[in-house]
Amino acid sequence: MNRKQIIEQIRKSMPDFQGNEEEKEVKKALYIYIQLGKIKSFDEKYYFGNSETRRKIYRLAERAEKNIEEVASKRKIICVSLTYLFCNILKDFGIYAIASEAEDDGHVNPIIVTKSKKAFVADLQLDLENIQTKSRLEHFEYLGDSPRGASNSDQKKLTKMLIEMGYIKGEEDYKNVKIAEIKEKIENKNPNEALEIILEEEGLYDGNEDMQIVEINKFYKGTFKKLIPQFLGKKVFVFNCYKENQEKQKDYTICVFSEEDTIRPYLFSKKERRFLRVEISKMKQLEEEGLRLGVRPKENGVKKLQKYINQQMEVERNLEETK
Repeated sequence: MNRKQIIEQIRKSMPDFQGNEEEKEVKKALYIYIQLGKIKSFDEKYYFGNSETRRKIYRLAERAEKNIEEVASKRKIICVSLTYLFCNILKDFGIYAIASEAEDDGHVNPIIVTKSKKAFVADLQLDLENIQTKSRLEHFEYLGDSPRGASNSDQKKLTKMLIEMGYIKGEEDYKNVKIAEIKEKIENKNPNEALEIILEEEGLYDGNEDMQIVEINKFYKGTFKKLIPQFLGKKVFVFNCYKENQEKQKDYTICVFSEEDTIRPYLFSKKERRFLRVEISKMKQLEEEGLRLGVRPKENGVKKLQKYINQQMEVERNLEETK
C-alpha cells in the first residue's frame, strides 16, 4: 500500500472513540500504532547483517523523512524509516510527533506530544512482534513512567483501550495468557519434555500467519526466555540458520534443540508456520543441500549440534558396514 491507501484504510476502520480530548487523541495514536504495526516488518538484511551492511541500510533509511511515499510502500523497514512514517501519518490525523535523537546504537523512536503538552514515547519498531501476536504492548509509554514497571491499574487502562479498538476481545486473548498456561504445563519437566510441550502447543502459533522472520525470531526467542530461562544456553540452545538461493539472497529460519541424554533439533518451517522436529539424518541432508547452521561466528549451540550430527552419522555408517 502507498501512504494514501494506508491513511484511507485507517480512517475507514478507526472507531469513534469516547473520552476527553486527550484520551481521544491518545486512542487515535494507539490505533494507528496498532494498524501500522500489523503491516510493517523489520528488515532482516539489517537485523542479521554485519556492521557495514547495517551502516549502508541505515544511511539510506535516514533519507526516509524526504521519501515517505517510498517508505510507505515497503513492507520491511528499520527503526528510522518506521519512525518517520509513523510520525508523518500521525500528523495527518492532527497528532504531533517527532523523531527522538539517535541513541548510541543508532536507534530512533517516535515521541508523541498531545495538545495538552504531555509527551511520551511510542516505540513502534520494538512492539512489532507484540502487535503481530496480540501480546501485551511494552513500548507505548503513555501509561506509567516505564511500560515494564507500570502499575496494574495502568495496564488495565491500556487493556481497556485495546479492547475498545478491537485489538483483543478481553484480557484472556493476550498471547501472554497462553504463554503463562504453557509455563504451568512444563513445571518440573526435563529439557526435552519441556521443549516438546512448548513446540507442540497450538496456541503458541495462532496468529503468526503473516509474521516475517525478524518478528518470528524475536517472538519465539523471547518466549523461550520466559518459559525455560533455566535451560537456555545449558540444555536448550537457540540460533538462526540460513540458506542462500541462486541470487545469493539469504533465507533465514530458527533452529532450537534440547539436550537430555540425546539431542532433539527442531527447525521453524515457514510453510507450516511452526517448529518441526527434524531427524539427525535429515539435518545432515539439509546441510548438504546448503543449510548453514548459525548466522554469526561462535553462536552458542552451533558447534555442539554440528558435532552431534557428525557423531551420529558416523555411528550409522559403522552400523551399515557391519551388516
